[in-house]
Amino acid sequence: MRDMAGQIAVLGLLMLSAQGGFGAGSRIWTNIDNDGSKTRLTCALNHSATEIVGHRWVKGGKVLKEDALPDLKTEYEVDSEDRSGQYSCIFLPEHAGRTDLEVRGPPSIKAVKKSEHATEGETVILVCKSDSFPPVINWLWYKESKSGDQVITNSTQSKFFVVSSESRTELHIPNVDLKEDRGLYVCNGTSLEGTSQAAIRLRVRSRYDILWPLMSIVAEVLVVATIIFISEKRQNPDEVLDGEPVPQSLHSLLG
Repeated sequence: MRDMAGQIAVLGLLMLSAQGGFGAGSRIWTNIDNDGSKTRLTCALNHSATEIVGHRWVKGGKVLKEDALPDLKTEYEVDSEDRSGQYSCIFLPEHAGRTDLEVRGPPSIKAVKKSEHATEGETVILVCKSDSFPPVINWLWYKESKSGDQVITNSTQSKFFVVSSESRTELHIPNVDLKEDRGLYVCNGTSLEGTSQAAIRLRVRSRYDILWPLMSIVAEVLVVATIIFISEKRQNPDEVLDGEPVPQSLHSLLG
């Protein structure tokens, strides 16, 4: 009787820690083990009517890990520098079972490009993103300068335009100015767990810079053509071209 009571108690604890997933009549048990330096995620099927042919771990639409093992249990160790977010464990084939695990933590903000190049007059879009959990609830853009940071907002006095969602923010800069708009831009994201930021360097070149390579090519072609023309003239100095008048000195020789 005591053994049976102990088994019932253990089963009750397992049920309290379980999260439902979908599958062929199966249930997925999950666990998040965080010891400070490492975070290990675990998913386990209590049974499966479908033969398991592998596992896949996904975060933000990106495949983090995939294997071809037949086990009813799979684990994934989270990167400590980018731990927070929603993770999905998938038992393959996909209809065998899938569920999500949410790891809380401060936002991890990333610039899609750390450096952006543009020609004056163009429209530039600077982008930052975050797939952390909980999601970002407030985005802020500013430009660093010697006189102080310039906060960028959507206003009638500013040509800048900001478009943001929980996982992404875009800074639109139309008609880029060579002197005024180049520099370092910072995107700052804040969630219920904290705040973080990333920087993007915008480099602007003059529209005339594009012409220099073309002018250089034209100059090279002219130089080569001139050299060829002079060389041919030196090789055939007495050649009389059609339509040119015959010198008077040649009339006596020609009779």
